[in-house]
Amino acid sequence: MKFRTHNTILLIALFFLLSCTEEKESSEYYIEIPVAKVQQAKTSDFISDFKAVKLEFTDNSMLHSVRKIIRHNNLLYILDTFGAKCVLVYDMSGKFIRKIGSYGRGPGQFTLPQDFLIDKNTNEIEIIANRKISYFSLEGEYLRQLNLGFSGINFRKIVKEYFIAIIGPEDYKVVCTDENGKIKKRFLPTNNYYESGVAFNCFMPQKSDELLFRPRDRDTIYSVSSSSAVPHTIVDFGDYKLRLNEFLKLDRSQKAKYYKGGANEDQCIINNYLENSHHIQVVYNMSGLYYYYIQNKFTGNFVHFKKNDLNDDIIGERDSWGLTGADDEYFYYVIEPYRFKSTKELRSFFEKFTDDEEYIQEMIHETSNPIILFAKYRV
Repeated sequence: MKFRTHNTILLIALFFLLSCTEEKESSEYYIEIPVAKVQQAKTSDFISDFKAVKLEFTDNSMLHSVRKIIRHNNLLYILDTFGAKCVLVYDMSGKFIRKIGSYGRGPGQFTLPQDFLIDKNTNEIEIIANRKISYFSLEGEYLRQLNLGFSGINFRKIVKEYFIAIIGPEDYKVVCTDENGKIKKRFLPTNNYYESGVAFNCFMPQKSDELLFRPRDRDTIYSVSSSSAVPHTIVDFGDYKLRLNEFLKLDRSQKAKYYKGGANEDQCIINNYLENSHHIQVVYNMSGLYYYYIQNKFTGNFVHFKKNDLNDDIIGERDSWGLTGADDEYFYYVIEPYRFKSTKELRSFFEKFTDDEEYIQEMIHETSNPIILFAKYRV
């Protein structure tokens, strides 16, 4: 009997090991983050080139927060979910152009816009909110809407199919629909303890027929196509990995302590994952502190630092910025000027990319809206 029990245990252990190995080998990237080995870094160690765009501040262009940025035809399209509750358009010098959509419950209006995209085939802007997708021209004219039978927080479109990250009591994290919103396929089933489990911005564009999806509180990023969802990147924190089964059983207040660092002293929670053609960037939280890991996809070289210890020799005030998005050329940082301790530090930042004294003075005295920093990496 002991012999059979021993064999059973060995078989279970072997099955678990093989399952983990298969998942590791089936993923395109496997990243082992050396949590205990944090480097002393300067911003210029990993940013090789950058440009900054100060967004114009007017009565019509006030921003509360930046949820998402899309660069298209030399214009910046910026979603402000909680303040303006619409998409605001600026040129690449920061001049305000127009708003798209407005607050309300009528056609072309939203109470809480969650995400948007630009369909390059139709030259239309699509905004998802309030169980519907609203369509606008690039000039901001309202066109029509598509009603959905569920609530979506993020979405992407490939040709005539939508991929929508859903929230609420649904049994799946992602659904694929046709152009009329009819569900064709469901991906990534939930479990008994799963709760609103999508990341704040969980979809990332990848190849033309493929998307990357990051479930909240998970260490695996999935590649989603119209036929499947398979591991794309596995982030391995080693001994500092989040004990997921324990975490999922916690109530909301207990989970909040993890996010704020009051209960995850030895566990890492991914806060953001971004990827372009050259680099992967993972931002994670441990003990209430934020860590950044940036890896070159071709050489494997990386930089790994704690944000609080960063020698910020480019922006000058490390508490003033956060990572927001990426495209194949740049990673996007949002800088909040009001967080600078003095105008001297703010001036020092502007002097890094211009010697126009009149422009610097204007920027220093007009600091209510964020600055968007477009950064290229050298890692």
